[in-house]
Amino acid sequence: MKKTILLVEDNEKFRRLTKLTLQKEGYAVIEAETGKIAQRLMESENIDLVLLDFLLPDTTGLKLLEKWAPAFPDAVFIPCTAYGDIEDAVKAMKMGAYDYLTKPIKADELKVVIKRAFEMKHLKQENKELKQAVQQKYDLHGMIGKSPKMQEVYSLIERVAKQDITILLEGESGTGKSRGAHAVHLESTRRLGPFIKVNCAAIPSNLLESELFGYEKGAFTGAVRSQEGKCAAADKGTLFLDEIGEISLDVQAKLLQFTQDKTFTPLGTSREVFSDVRIIAATNRNLWEMVQNGEFREDLYYRLNIIGIKLPPLRERIEDIPLLVEQFLAQFEEEHSGSYSISKNLLTKLTSYPWPGNIRELQNALSRATVLSRSGQLILEDFPEEIQNHFSAKEAETSDAPIELTDDFSLPEHLEKVEKEVIETALTSENGNQARAAEALGITRQGLLYKIRKYKILRNNNDL
Repeated sequence: MKKTILLVEDNEKFRRLTKLTLQKEGYAVIEAETGKIAQRLMESENIDLVLLDFLLPDTTGLKLLEKWAPAFPDAVFIPCTAYGDIEDAVKAMKMGAYDYLTKPIKADELKVVIKRAFEMKHLKQENKELKQAVQQKYDLHGMIGKSPKMQEVYSLIERVAKQDITILLEGESGTGKSRGAHAVHLESTRRLGPFIKVNCAAIPSNLLESELFGYEKGAFTGAVRSQEGKCAAADKGTLFLDEIGEISLDVQAKLLQFTQDKTFTPLGTSREVFSDVRIIAATNRNLWEMVQNGEFREDLYYRLNIIGIKLPPLRERIEDIPLLVEQFLAQFEEEHSGSYSISKNLLTKLTSYPWPGNIRELQNALSRATVLSRSGQLILEDFPEEIQNHFSAKEAETSDAPIELTDDFSLPEHLEKVEKEVIETALTSENGNQARAAEALGITRQGLLYKIRKYKILRNNNDL
């Protein structure tokens, strides 16, 4: 398919000669002698490159470029200027022009500049597609992770989502179970149906039954009108029961019926209602232990746990922390209309923090830091006190305290301990990439591999 060039030029002779030159090179050329005509063509045609004269009868090239550069990001712009308008050409480059040509334009120069422009455009497109492919691999409907454990979670979700079966998501608080449930829904055949979430821990036990199954007017004191429950609202879609372990045994019995035949009885009635719903449950508790203790029905446990998916804690997937930081900072930049950055040193610190609250704690910590940041460059002092105190205590433990030369002190053993710690820090800083870690340490990759084996340092899968 021919590449299309829009030639915006009011000089008829220049247009004719330039068009002939470009057509001989195999390009499709569209002409416009005014800004108004050019605007119409930009909106109606698929333009790859624009040769733009600076002086037009009804406007200037700079004004058009200022409008077009953000509106048509895939187009390449090359202004054509008289010799005395170099200052305008510099302004055009700042606005997003690829290059500029000075009149009178030589045919060979025109062909070379346009050829390079299309090579650059092709390279940008390849990079964009590569970035999208990488993002697709590491991002499943907002769940971010390149770690082996998260890749296993993605694979399992993609395999079971389209099978209309009940799923139980298990994991510590803040590990992303809600996002996991939503990802299952979006990967399923029910993705066009409703996704209804019920936080079972947030609703008092005596109200949860009416919340799930609904009620008729007069069913209890205060029921002044009939109310549809979440089970009915989720018809043809997905019902996500978060913190399922908090449901009372009475409600568990009624929920069991719904998991078996998709029917329920609203409070205050004797009629059964059918609702075509897929159930996804989540818990941060050990349901099997609750079954053993008589706190959770065994039959309901087996109905919910047809497929179990475990979400790993953040401390077991530290290579995902930089990706999550990038995701959250982009989110806060949009929300706050600001720009935020984080140093490599601070990012390394964050990967070494245990994050007991998992992803939720990381998100909240970054939210606080972006609000308190004075310059947009996040520093440790912008983060919550518990994170600051963690590193203060750690630094105090490893401060330059005098070494005690006791009877059993061994200089070789001490040096080996220091060397191991430095190697571990370098590997963490480079997300496990051994080639970059070796470069940072000033040693060969073979030397680093030898020391990794010598000190039995745990390796990950980023051995690039």
